[in-house]
Amino acid sequence: MARRQALLVTRLEADTAYAARGPSANDMRKQDDIKRTALAYLASIEEERALIGDDAQAQNDQRLELREAQRLLMLTQSGTTAGHVEGARALSHAIAARENAEAEQAEGQALAVRQQSWRLICITIFALTALLAAIGLFLWRGLVAPLDRLVRATCDVADELAPTRVEATGLKEMRRLIHHFNGMVRSIEERIARRTTELEEANHLLAATDERRRLFLSKVSHELRTPVTVMRGEAEIALRLDGGEAALRDSLQHILDSNIFLHRRLDDLMALARADNGALSLRSEPVDLAQLARRAARTAASFASNSGVRLEAVGLGRAIPFRGDPDRLQQALVAIIDNGVKFSPPGATIRISAERRKGHHAIVIADNGPGVAPDDLDRIFDPYVQTASGRSLGGTGLGLSLARWITEAHRGVISARNRPAGECGEGEGLCVSLTFPTAA
Repeated sequence: MARRQALLVTRLEADTAYAARGPSANDMRKQDDIKRTALAYLASIEEERALIGDDAQAQNDQRLELREAQRLLMLTQSGTTAGHVEGARALSHAIAARENAEAEQAEGQALAVRQQSWRLICITIFALTALLAAIGLFLWRGLVAPLDRLVRATCDVADELAPTRVEATGLKEMRRLIHHFNGMVRSIEERIARRTTELEEANHLLAATDERRRLFLSKVSHELRTPVTVMRGEAEIALRLDGGEAALRDSLQHILDSNIFLHRRLDDLMALARADNGALSLRSEPVDLAQLARRAARTAASFASNSGVRLEAVGLGRAIPFRGDPDRLQQALVAIIDNGVKFSPPGATIRISAERRKGHHAIVIADNGPGVAPDDLDRIFDPYVQTASGRSLGGTGLGLSLARWITEAHRGVISARNRPAGECGEGEGLCVSLTFPTAA
């Protein structure tokens, strides 16, 4: 606006100076140009006043400019005398100088404003760039980096590598996700540890079972070979003897006893195999446990006599009523007596007795053998398990396992304990008790 006003005043000054040169045919047209220029200048002042607003100092300056413009207009319209022209030139020159100064000042202010604007724009761009960089760094540290670590850890789990914990950093939601992932990894590790432990225990158990089965088969073959060898030896002796009928009968008796013992072991094997398969059925009929104990003693008497062991029945005169399978119960008692004979030294006594307790009856078989180590007392009835003394004497542990199965099938309990010297007769030994409920 100031620059435009300066141009109008400069033009007005030039037109006035031209008019001052002297009369001309174009004086009327020139006067009209001067008048239009002066009116345009007045209009620009009014326009500028409208733009200024309520600034008092600026309004005063504009009123001063307006008076000077009106004065200039009056001078230009008063004629072309030297005095009027010179006055108009001087006034227009002063107004032009002032307007030029205002224009330069306005341009300087505009330049300063532009420079300030550029500075603000640059500062704003820098601030926005820094803000975006900070937001990007925040998102990278709070979201991208933790998510990348989580993805790598997930890939490790998927590839069945050793799972690792992920550091819980970043945004709250990301920390919660990482926390749940670490919990999942911990659960997986615990499950793997449990499964590994279970597999190791199963492998150890399988190896131990396989070793016991292998040893059991070896011992069974040894135990079955012994009576077969005895029968063969007795038969060969009988063929070579010339001692007459008495010697022949004695050899035949040994052969018969060995055959009976062998038959019992084969029966035990068959019964235990059928029991393991769940195919061994039991009858249920009234029986007398005392009578079954006496029968078992008579059945085992031949093997005991050949081994130099005496059997003694105590307290078996009174009946002990029970309900069960008489053949299997007698088989269990014979197996325990045979086991006691095997471990008792020649001249020893095996005592078979009955104990009547409140609500229970027990058949107790006590031998004079070496006993059992305390740690092995609970294991001697397990299938395929042999104690140190059993291995040294070639036992299989087969009879005791079968006795436990038969006893428990009749809702009874079988137990063993070492007895001190003097209890149940002379010397130390092992007491095996078969306890049954009174009402069965």
